[in-house]
Amino acid sequence: MKILIAVHGFPPTHSAGAERRAERMVRWLTAQGHQVTVFTVESLEAPAFSVNTTSDNGSTIHRLSYNVSEGNHFHNLYDFPQIGQAFLDVLASDTFDLVHVVSGYLLGGQVILNARQAGIPVVVTLTEYWFMCARLNLIRATGEVCSGPETDAKCARCLMEDKRRYRFISQSAPQPVTELFWSLMEHSPVSHAMTQTIKERRITLRQVLEAADLVISPSRYLMNKFAEFDFDTQKFVFMRQGLQKPAPDLKPPPKPASSTLTLGYVGQIKYHKGVDLLVDAVIDLLNSGFQLNLELWGSETEEPDYVAALKAHTRAYPSIQWKGRYLGSDVWKVLSGFDTLVIPSRWYENSPNVILEAYETKLPVIGTNLGGTSELIEHGKTGLCFELNNKDDLLEQIKRILQEPGLLPNLRANIPPVKSIHDEMTELVVHYQSLIHSAQGS
Repeated sequence: MKILIAVHGFPPTHSAGAERRAERMVRWLTAQGHQVTVFTVESLEAPAFSVNTTSDNGSTIHRLSYNVSEGNHFHNLYDFPQIGQAFLDVLASDTFDLVHVVSGYLLGGQVILNARQAGIPVVVTLTEYWFMCARLNLIRATGEVCSGPETDAKCARCLMEDKRRYRFISQSAPQPVTELFWSLMEHSPVSHAMTQTIKERRITLRQVLEAADLVISPSRYLMNKFAEFDFDTQKFVFMRQGLQKPAPDLKPPPKPASSTLTLGYVGQIKYHKGVDLLVDAVIDLLNSGFQLNLELWGSETEEPDYVAALKAHTRAYPSIQWKGRYLGSDVWKVLSGFDTLVIPSRWYENSPNVILEAYETKLPVIGTNLGGTSELIEHGKTGLCFELNNKDDLLEQIKRILQEPGLLPNLRANIPPVKSIHDEMTELVVHYQSLIHSAQGS
Protein backbone atom coordinates (compact mmCIF):
# COMPACT_ATOMS: atom_id res chain seq x y z
CA MET A 1 0.00 0.00 0.00
CA LYS A 2 0.98 3.62 -0.53
CA ILE A 3 0.02 5.57 2.59
CA LEU A 4 0.25 9.34 3.06
CA ILE A 5 0.40 10.34 6.73
CA ALA A 6 -0.38 13.98 7.62
CA VAL A 7 0.51 15.34 11.05
CA HIS A 8 1.21 18.82 12.45
CA GLY A 9 4.79 17.97 13.40
CA PHE A 10 7.24 15.12 13.00
CA PRO A 11 10.45 14.01 14.77
CA PRO A 12 13.16 14.84 15.30
CA THR A 13 12.12 18.51 15.29
CA HIS A 14 8.78 17.90 16.99
CA SER A 15 8.36 15.07 19.47
CA ALA A 16 5.17 15.42 21.53
CA GLY A 17 2.55 12.66 21.73
CA ALA A 18 0.87 12.96 18.31
CA GLU A 19 4.20 13.41 16.55
CA ARG A 20 5.70 10.32 18.19
CA ARG A 21 2.55 8.36 17.37
CA ALA A 22 2.89 9.27 13.68
CA GLU A 23 6.54 8.26 13.75
CA ARG A 24 5.71 4.83 15.22
CA MET A 25 3.11 4.31 12.49
CA VAL A 26 5.57 5.27 9.75
CA ARG A 27 8.28 2.97 11.05
CA TRP A 28 5.94 0.00 11.38
CA LEU A 29 4.35 0.43 7.93
CA THR A 30 7.75 0.88 6.29
CA ALA A 31 9.10 -2.24 8.03
CA GLN A 32 6.13 -4.19 6.67
CA GLY A 33 7.00 -3.16 3.11
CA HIS A 34 4.44 -0.39 2.61
CA GLN A 35 5.42 2.89 0.94
CA VAL A 36 4.89 5.82 3.31
CA THR A 37 4.95 9.56 2.66
CA VAL A 38 4.74 12.14 5.47
CA PHE A 39 3.18 15.60 5.07
CA THR A 40 3.97 17.78 8.07
CA VAL A 41 4.66 21.26 9.43
CA GLU A 42 8.20 22.24 10.29
CA SER A 43 7.81 25.92 11.24
CA LEU A 44 4.99 28.43 11.73
CA GLU A 45 7.32 31.43 11.76
CA ALA A 46 9.12 31.23 8.42
CA PRO A 47 9.36 34.43 6.36
CA ALA A 48 8.02 32.69 3.24
CA PHE A 49 6.11 29.52 2.40
CA SER A 50 8.37 26.60 1.50
CA VAL A 51 8.36 22.81 1.33
CA ASN A 52 11.51 20.86 2.15
CA THR A 53 11.39 17.26 0.89
CA THR A 54 13.76 14.64 2.27
CA SER A 55 14.07 10.87 2.54
CA ASP A 56 14.42 9.03 5.83
CA ASN A 57 14.60 5.24 6.25
CA GLY A 58 12.69 4.66 3.03
CA SER A 59 9.98 7.28 3.64
CA THR A 60 9.53 10.60 1.86
CA ILE A 61 8.92 13.52 4.20
CA HIS A 62 7.51 16.87 3.07
CA ARG A 63 8.10 19.54 5.74
CA LEU A 64 6.18 22.82 5.41
CA SER A 65 7.42 26.15 6.71
CA TYR A 66 5.33 29.31 6.61
CA ASN A 67 4.18 32.34 8.59
CA VAL A 68 0.86 31.40 10.20
CA SER A 69 0.31 35.03 11.28
CA GLU A 70 0.39 36.37 7.73
CA GLY A 71 -3.17 37.61 7.17
CA ASN A 72 -5.86 36.09 9.39
CA HIS A 73 -3.96 34.11 12.03
CA PHE A 74 -7.04 32.44 13.51
CA HIS A 75 -8.37 31.32 10.12
CA ASN A 76 -4.92 30.13 9.01
CA LEU A 77 -4.80 27.68 11.90
CA TYR A 78 -7.53 25.55 10.37
CA ASP A 79 -7.84 26.66 6.72
CA PHE A 80 -4.64 27.86 5.04
CA PRO A 81 -4.89 27.85 1.22
CA GLN A 82 -1.16 27.38 0.62
CA ILE A 83 -1.23 24.20 2.70
CA GLY A 84 -4.03 22.94 0.48
CA GLN A 85 -2.04 23.68 -2.66
CA ALA A 86 1.11 22.05 -1.27
CA PHE A 87 -0.94 18.96 -0.43
CA LEU A 88 -2.43 18.86 -3.94
CA ASP A 89 1.12 19.01 -5.32
CA VAL A 90 2.07 15.99 -3.21
CA LEU A 91 -1.04 14.10 -4.35
CA ALA A 92 -0.11 14.85 -7.96
CA SER A 93 3.42 13.51 -7.45
CA ASP A 94 2.32 9.91 -6.80
CA THR A 95 -0.67 7.59 -6.52
CA PHE A 96 -1.78 7.09 -2.93
CA ASP A 97 -4.11 4.40 -1.65
CA LEU A 98 -5.06 6.15 1.57
CA VAL A 99 -4.45 9.30 3.63
CA HIS A 100 -4.17 9.06 7.41
CA VAL A 101 -4.41 12.31 9.39
CA VAL A 102 -3.06 12.25 12.95
CA SER A 103 -4.74 14.88 15.17
CA GLY A 104 -5.98 17.23 12.44
CA TYR A 105 -4.44 20.28 14.08
CA LEU A 106 -3.25 22.82 11.44
CA LEU A 107 -3.60 20.38 8.51
CA GLY A 108 -7.00 18.75 8.93
CA GLY A 109 -9.24 21.01 6.87
CA GLN A 110 -7.25 21.22 3.65
CA VAL A 111 -5.85 17.70 3.75
CA ILE A 112 -9.10 15.84 4.42
CA LEU A 113 -11.23 17.70 1.88
CA ASN A 114 -8.61 17.60 -0.89
CA ALA A 115 -8.00 13.89 -0.37
CA ARG A 116 -11.71 13.09 -0.48
CA GLN A 117 -12.18 15.22 -3.61
CA ALA A 118 -9.41 13.15 -5.20
CA GLY A 119 -11.31 9.98 -4.29
CA ILE A 120 -8.72 8.84 -1.74
CA PRO A 121 -10.02 7.28 1.51
CA VAL A 122 -9.21 9.25 4.67
CA VAL A 123 -8.61 8.00 8.20
CA VAL A 124 -8.34 10.44 11.11
CA THR A 125 -6.86 9.57 14.49
CA LEU A 126 -8.03 12.02 17.13
CA THR A 127 -5.47 12.91 19.78
CA GLU A 128 -7.26 15.88 21.38
CA TYR A 129 -10.26 18.19 20.82
CA TRP A 130 -9.06 20.28 17.86
CA PHE A 131 -12.22 19.81 15.79
CA MET A 132 -14.42 21.25 18.55
CA CYS A 133 -12.05 23.56 20.46
CA ALA A 134 -9.89 26.30 18.96
CA ARG A 135 -7.66 26.09 22.05
CA LEU A 136 -7.11 22.40 21.30
CA ASN A 137 -7.54 21.01 24.82
CA LEU A 138 -10.79 22.37 26.28
CA ILE A 139 -8.86 24.54 28.72
CA ARG A 140 -10.08 28.13 28.98
CA ALA A 141 -7.71 31.08 28.76
CA THR A 142 -8.30 31.57 32.50
CA GLY A 143 -6.88 28.09 33.16
CA GLU A 144 -10.19 26.41 34.01
CA VAL A 145 -11.26 23.17 32.38
CA CYS A 146 -14.15 23.72 29.95
CA SER A 147 -17.19 21.46 29.76
CA GLY A 148 -17.36 21.94 25.99
CA PRO A 149 -18.58 24.26 23.21
CA GLU A 150 -22.21 24.66 24.26
CA THR A 151 -22.52 27.96 22.35
CA ASP A 152 -20.47 30.01 19.92
CA ALA A 153 -20.73 32.97 22.31
CA LYS A 154 -19.12 30.92 25.08
CA CYS A 155 -16.19 30.04 22.81
CA ALA A 156 -15.92 33.65 21.65
CA ARG A 157 -15.59 34.79 25.24
CA CYS A 158 -12.86 32.21 25.83
CA LEU A 159 -10.85 33.44 22.84
CA MET A 160 -11.30 37.06 23.86
CA GLU A 161 -9.92 36.12 27.27
CA ASP A 162 -6.67 35.25 25.52
CA LYS A 163 -6.13 39.00 25.67
CA ARG A 164 -4.92 40.14 29.04
CA ARG A 165 -7.47 42.95 29.45
CA TYR A 166 -10.39 40.54 29.20
CA ARG A 167 -8.71 37.76 31.15
CA PHE A 168 -7.89 40.20 33.97
CA ILE A 169 -11.60 41.02 34.39
CA SER A 170 -12.59 37.34 34.50
CA GLN A 171 -9.88 36.46 36.99
CA SER A 172 -9.99 39.46 39.32
CA ALA A 173 -13.52 40.87 39.44
CA PRO A 174 -16.24 39.40 41.70
CA GLN A 175 -18.34 36.77 39.92
CA PRO A 176 -21.50 38.95 39.62
CA VAL A 177 -19.46 41.80 38.13
CA THR A 178 -17.73 39.45 35.70
CA GLU A 179 -20.99 37.95 34.48
CA LEU A 180 -22.59 41.39 34.11
CA PHE A 181 -19.60 42.56 32.07
CA TRP A 182 -19.79 39.58 29.71
CA SER A 183 -23.56 39.80 29.35
CA LEU A 184 -23.08 43.38 28.15
CA MET A 185 -20.11 42.42 25.96
CA GLU A 186 -22.23 39.86 24.07
CA HIS A 187 -23.99 42.80 22.35
CA SER A 188 -20.77 44.59 21.37
CA PRO A 189 -19.41 44.63 17.78
CA VAL A 190 -16.16 42.96 18.84
CA SER A 191 -18.04 40.09 20.50
CA HIS A 192 -20.38 39.71 17.52
CA ALA A 193 -17.38 39.51 15.18
CA MET A 194 -15.64 36.91 17.34
CA THR A 195 -18.81 34.84 17.64
CA GLN A 196 -19.20 34.83 13.86
CA THR A 197 -15.56 33.77 13.51
CA ILE A 198 -16.14 30.88 15.91
CA LYS A 199 -19.30 29.86 14.04
CA GLU A 200 -17.42 29.71 10.73
CA ARG A 201 -14.72 27.55 12.28
CA ARG A 202 -17.26 25.25 13.93
CA ILE A 203 -19.21 24.68 10.72
CA THR A 204 -16.07 24.16 8.64
CA LEU A 205 -14.34 21.69 10.94
CA ARG A 206 -17.50 19.72 11.67
CA GLN A 207 -17.98 19.23 7.93
CA VAL A 208 -14.31 18.36 7.53
CA LEU A 209 -14.33 15.68 10.22
CA GLU A 210 -17.58 14.18 8.94
CA ALA A 211 -16.00 13.93 5.46
CA ALA A 212 -13.46 11.38 6.78
CA ASP A 213 -14.15 7.73 6.04
CA LEU A 214 -13.02 6.52 9.46
CA VAL A 215 -12.26 8.31 12.74
CA ILE A 216 -10.18 6.47 15.31
CA SER A 217 -10.55 7.41 18.96
CA PRO A 218 -7.90 5.99 21.32
CA SER A 219 -10.26 6.46 24.29
CA ARG A 220 -13.96 5.96 24.81
CA TYR A 221 -14.05 9.24 26.69
CA LEU A 222 -12.92 11.24 23.66
CA MET A 223 -15.45 9.54 21.41
CA ASN A 224 -18.24 10.20 23.90
CA LYS A 225 -17.22 13.87 24.17
CA PHE A 226 -17.65 14.33 20.44
CA ALA A 227 -21.01 12.56 20.56
CA GLU A 228 -22.05 14.82 23.45
CA PHE A 229 -21.68 17.84 21.17
CA ASP A 230 -23.62 16.31 18.29
CA PHE A 231 -20.78 15.22 16.05
CA ASP A 232 -21.79 12.29 13.88
CA THR A 233 -19.85 9.42 15.46
CA GLN A 234 -21.17 6.61 13.27
CA LYS A 235 -17.75 6.39 11.59
CA PHE A 236 -15.88 6.51 14.90
CA VAL A 237 -14.03 3.43 16.12
CA PHE A 238 -12.47 2.98 19.56
CA MET A 239 -8.90 1.69 19.18
CA ARG A 240 -6.40 2.03 22.01
CA GLN A 241 -2.90 2.83 20.77
CA GLY A 242 -0.10 0.31 21.00
CA LEU A 243 3.45 0.68 22.26
CA GLN A 244 6.80 0.24 20.58
CA LYS A 245 7.96 -2.12 23.29
CA PRO A 246 11.66 -2.62 24.08
CA ALA A 247 13.26 -5.97 23.38
CA PRO A 248 13.20 -8.11 26.56
CA ASP A 249 16.99 -8.04 26.85
CA LEU A 250 17.01 -4.23 26.57
CA LYS A 251 14.24 -3.58 29.08
CA PRO A 252 15.72 -2.03 32.26
CA PRO A 253 14.92 -3.86 35.50
CA PRO A 254 12.36 -2.20 37.81
CA LYS A 255 13.63 0.09 40.54
CA PRO A 256 14.94 -1.92 43.51
CA ALA A 257 12.88 -1.76 46.69
CA SER A 258 13.88 1.22 48.79
CA SER A 259 12.82 2.88 52.01
CA THR A 260 12.47 6.16 50.09
CA LEU A 261 9.55 6.43 47.68
CA THR A 262 10.39 7.94 44.27
CA LEU A 263 7.57 9.65 42.42
CA GLY A 264 7.99 10.54 38.77
CA TYR A 265 6.44 12.93 36.29
CA VAL A 266 7.03 12.59 32.54
CA GLY A 267 5.59 15.07 30.04
CA GLN A 268 5.22 18.74 29.17
CA ILE A 269 6.02 21.15 32.00
CA LYS A 270 2.94 23.29 31.52
CA TYR A 271 0.15 24.66 33.67
CA HIS A 272 -2.57 22.53 32.08
CA LYS A 273 -0.51 19.45 32.95
CA GLY A 274 -0.84 20.30 36.66
CA VAL A 275 2.85 20.00 37.56
CA ASP A 276 2.45 22.68 40.24
CA LEU A 277 -0.17 20.54 42.02
CA LEU A 278 2.29 17.68 42.25
CA VAL A 279 5.13 19.94 43.39
CA ASP A 280 2.96 21.54 46.10
CA ALA A 281 1.74 18.16 47.36
CA VAL A 282 5.30 16.82 47.59
CA ILE A 283 6.55 19.95 49.36
CA ASP A 284 3.77 19.63 51.94
CA LEU A 285 4.75 15.99 52.54
CA LEU A 286 8.43 16.86 52.84
CA ASN A 287 7.61 19.66 55.28
CA SER A 288 5.62 17.13 57.32
CA GLY A 289 8.66 14.88 57.66
CA PHE A 290 7.91 12.24 55.01
CA GLN A 291 10.86 10.84 53.06
CA LEU A 292 10.34 10.80 49.28
CA ASN A 293 11.87 11.94 46.01
CA LEU A 294 10.26 13.56 42.98
CA GLU A 295 11.80 13.44 39.50
CA LEU A 296 10.41 15.84 36.87
CA TRP A 297 11.17 14.89 33.25
CA GLY A 298 10.19 17.10 30.30
CA SER A 299 11.02 20.15 28.22
CA GLU A 300 11.40 23.31 30.29
CA THR A 301 11.21 25.78 27.38
CA GLU A 302 7.52 25.76 26.38
CA GLU A 303 6.20 27.81 29.34
CA PRO A 304 9.44 29.32 30.70
CA ASP A 305 7.78 31.64 33.24
CA TYR A 306 5.80 28.73 34.71
CA VAL A 307 8.93 26.59 34.92
CA ALA A 308 11.00 29.40 36.43
CA ALA A 309 8.40 29.96 39.18
CA LEU A 310 8.29 26.24 39.99
CA LYS A 311 12.07 25.96 40.08
CA ALA A 312 12.27 28.89 42.47
CA HIS A 313 9.58 27.23 44.61
CA THR A 314 11.52 23.94 44.77
CA ARG A 315 15.03 25.33 45.17
CA ALA A 316 15.16 24.57 48.91
CA TYR A 317 14.12 20.94 48.36
CA PRO A 318 16.94 18.75 46.93
CA SER A 319 14.54 15.79 46.90
CA ILE A 320 12.71 17.48 43.99
CA GLN A 321 14.93 16.98 40.95
CA TRP A 322 14.55 18.65 37.54
CA LYS A 323 15.77 16.14 34.94
CA GLY A 324 15.03 17.96 31.68
CA ARG A 325 14.21 16.41 28.31
CA TYR A 326 14.77 12.80 27.34
CA LEU A 327 14.80 10.91 24.04
CA GLY A 328 11.69 8.85 23.33
CA SER A 329 13.74 5.65 23.32
CA ASP A 330 14.96 6.44 26.85
CA VAL A 331 11.47 6.39 28.37
CA TRP A 332 11.96 2.85 29.69
CA LYS A 333 15.12 3.84 31.53
CA VAL A 334 13.37 6.93 32.94
CA LEU A 335 10.35 4.97 34.16
CA SER A 336 12.50 2.25 35.71
CA GLY A 337 13.74 4.82 38.24
CA PHE A 338 10.25 5.47 39.69
CA ASP A 339 8.09 3.68 42.23
CA THR A 340 4.97 5.51 41.03
CA LEU A 341 4.14 7.73 38.07
CA VAL A 342 1.94 10.79 38.68
CA ILE A 343 -0.30 12.37 35.99
CA PRO A 344 -1.83 15.51 37.62
CA SER A 345 -3.41 16.94 34.43
CA ARG A 346 -6.01 19.71 34.50
CA TRP A 347 -7.43 18.77 31.10
CA TYR A 348 -9.35 15.89 29.58
CA GLU A 349 -6.41 13.72 28.53
CA ASN A 350 -7.25 11.40 25.69
CA SER A 351 -5.22 8.19 26.11
CA PRO A 352 -1.88 9.18 27.67
CA ASN A 353 0.88 7.09 26.15
CA VAL A 354 2.98 7.46 29.27
CA ILE A 355 0.36 5.62 31.35
CA LEU A 356 0.53 2.68 28.96
CA GLU A 357 4.33 2.84 29.05
CA ALA A 358 4.17 2.83 32.86
CA TYR A 359 1.89 -0.21 32.79
CA GLU A 360 4.31 -1.99 30.46
CA THR A 361 6.93 -1.65 33.22
CA LYS A 362 4.38 -2.63 35.93
CA LEU A 363 4.52 0.88 37.34
CA PRO A 364 1.33 2.06 39.15
CA VAL A 365 -0.05 5.50 38.29
CA ILE A 366 -1.66 8.25 40.36
CA GLY A 367 -3.79 10.43 38.09
CA THR A 368 -6.56 13.00 37.93
CA ASN A 369 -10.05 11.53 38.03
CA LEU A 370 -10.83 13.09 34.66
CA GLY A 371 -11.14 12.16 30.99
CA GLY A 372 -9.01 9.43 29.48
CA THR A 373 -6.71 9.32 32.51
CA SER A 374 -9.40 7.92 34.80
CA GLU A 375 -10.49 5.57 32.01
CA LEU A 376 -7.07 3.89 32.17
CA ILE A 377 -6.64 3.90 35.96
CA GLU A 378 -8.84 1.58 38.01
CA HIS A 379 -8.78 3.31 41.40
CA GLY A 380 -7.41 1.07 44.12
CA LYS A 381 -6.56 -1.69 41.65
CA THR A 382 -4.05 -0.48 39.00
CA GLY A 383 -3.44 2.94 40.50
CA LEU A 384 -5.05 5.78 42.41
CA CYS A 385 -7.18 8.74 41.28
CA PHE A 386 -7.56 12.16 42.86
CA GLU A 387 -10.04 14.98 42.39
CA LEU A 388 -9.33 17.61 39.73
CA ASN A 389 -7.23 20.53 41.05
CA ASN A 390 -7.38 19.13 44.58
CA LYS A 391 -3.82 19.22 45.87
CA ASP A 392 -4.88 17.84 49.27
CA ASP A 393 -6.54 14.81 47.66
CA LEU A 394 -3.40 14.17 45.58
CA LEU A 395 -1.36 14.43 48.79
CA GLU A 396 -3.61 11.86 50.47
CA GLN A 397 -3.20 9.38 47.59
CA ILE A 398 0.59 9.71 47.79
CA LYS A 399 0.39 9.34 51.56
CA ARG A 400 -1.52 6.07 51.12
CA ILE A 401 1.43 4.59 49.25
CA LEU A 402 3.80 5.88 51.93
CA GLN A 403 1.75 4.48 54.80
CA GLU A 404 0.21 1.27 53.40
CA PRO A 405 3.08 -1.22 52.91
CA GLY A 406 1.11 -3.70 50.82
CA LEU A 407 -0.55 -1.20 48.51
CA LEU A 408 2.23 -0.69 45.94
CA PRO A 409 2.88 -4.41 45.27
CA ASN A 410 -0.88 -5.05 45.05
CA LEU A 411 -1.29 -2.26 42.47
CA ARG A 412 1.63 -3.64 40.46
CA ALA A 413 0.14 -7.13 40.47
CA ASN A 414 -3.17 -5.89 39.01
CA ILE A 415 -1.74 -3.92 36.07
CA PRO A 416 -3.11 -5.41 32.82
CA PRO A 417 -1.05 -6.29 29.73
CA VAL A 418 -0.56 -3.50 27.21
CA LYS A 419 -1.16 -3.63 23.46
CA SER A 420 1.91 -3.47 21.22
CA ILE A 421 2.33 -1.26 18.16
CA HIS A 422 2.22 -4.45 16.10
CA ASP A 423 -1.19 -5.36 17.55
CA GLU A 424 -2.52 -1.85 16.88
CA MET A 425 -1.18 -1.55 13.36
CA THR A 426 -2.31 -5.03 12.36
CA GLU A 427 -5.82 -4.02 13.40
CA LEU A 428 -5.47 -0.68 11.60
CA VAL A 429 -4.30 -2.28 8.34
CA VAL A 430 -7.51 -4.31 8.24
CA HIS A 431 -9.43 -1.00 8.25
CA TYR A 432 -7.08 0.39 5.58
CA GLN A 433 -7.68 -2.57 3.30
CA SER A 434 -11.45 -2.39 3.75
CA LEU A 435 -11.55 1.31 2.88
CA ILE A 436 -9.25 0.89 -0.13
CA HIS A 437 -11.31 -2.06 -1.35
CA SER A 438 -14.50 0.02 -1.09
CA ALA A 439 -12.91 3.01 -2.84
CA GLN A 440 -11.84 0.82 -5.75
CA GLY A 441 -15.40 -0.46 -6.03
CA SER A 442 -14.33 -4.05 -6.09
